[in-house]
Amino acid sequence: MNTFLIRNLLDKAILLGLCFMILLNQAYQSEMVIFVLTTIVLSVLLWVTKKPKFSFFGILFLMIATVKWQEYAYFVPVLLYDGMMDERKEVSILNSGLILVFFLYSSAYPNSLKFYILLLCALAGYLAFLTVKDYSLRKDYLWLEQEKDENNFTFETENSELIKQQEIKVNLELSNERNRIARDIHDNVGHLLSSALLQTGALKAINQEEKLAVPLNQLQETITEGMNSIRDSVHDLYDESLSLSLACQNILLNFTFCEVEIAGVFPESISKEYKLACIMLIKEALANVMKHSNADKVTIGFMNHPGFYKLTIEDNGTQNKEKTPSEIGIGLIGMQERMEKLKGRLSYQQKEKSFSLIAILPK
Repeated sequence: MNTFLIRNLLDKAILLGLCFMILLNQAYQSEMVIFVLTTIVLSVLLWVTKKPKFSFFGILFLMIATVKWQEYAYFVPVLLYDGMMDERKEVSILNSGLILVFFLYSSAYPNSLKFYILLLCALAGYLAFLTVKDYSLRKDYLWLEQEKDENNFTFETENSELIKQQEIKVNLELSNERNRIARDIHDNVGHLLSSALLQTGALKAINQEEKLAVPLNQLQETITEGMNSIRDSVHDLYDESLSLSLACQNILLNFTFCEVEIAGVFPESISKEYKLACIMLIKEALANVMKHSNADKVTIGFMNHPGFYKLTIEDNGTQNKEKTPSEIGIGLIGMQERMEKLKGRLSYQQKEKSFSLIAILPK
């Protein structure tokens, strides 16, 4: 049971008790039970129908019933409280006006009793005002709590997306810097060592002194070893700077056969073997679309699951009817072997109007 209902019932119980106290000054009559039950029934009907505006008719009924038993007027404050639950002021004004006119022009009640009943009516209005205000404040509080939760969720989502974008930007900057260093090493140090190696070979060719043959051979071996070491370093830098998203964009720049949609974000934190495998698979899949399909759209999706990466490439075209559904090309066989070496799995599914490749790479 919610707080609003408990407070509503408590207010009614207080008003009903204060109204019933008027009957205690009179000798007991069996009709007293009827007065109370009638008031309770009318109040329950207003609560069940959830239409406080009908309180006007309940109050009017009690006033008409005073023709037979004047005691019905004692319980008017209870129904006035129900009418005050309506947010429209005209209902409260109409009920208050009806009660005020009734007691002003009625000579059947002493002034002290009229004052007491009108005082109870004022109390009923005040209690109803406090209850409605409390309900409105609680509703606003719940709305603010819900809005706060929605804002927190939106903030966390945007913050997570911002962090991802920052990570991608940092990774791209690192990739560009590694590429620059690799180019500088290749263009400057590599060319100098190549020139030194050629010069050493020329010196060996024109050398006529035996005592210089051994040092020249050692020098040539040292320069060759340095060249190999630099070549390996440059290759490692290039592999580490390989950006999967940029590589995919470069592939798509040269693919004009049909529309390509990218779903998901390519992570830059995966190993270079995984990056190369994904790039080769995308190239092979797009090549097969051009060769064997009449698709007008290809969707490339990448999903980062807790235990594995999932790359999906799907087109909406019909495939070459000369091949059976169980056949697979040499390129895809090579990709399956590459996936197996990485302890991954490559599968495909051919339908009447679509063909999809699914690559699973374990983390």
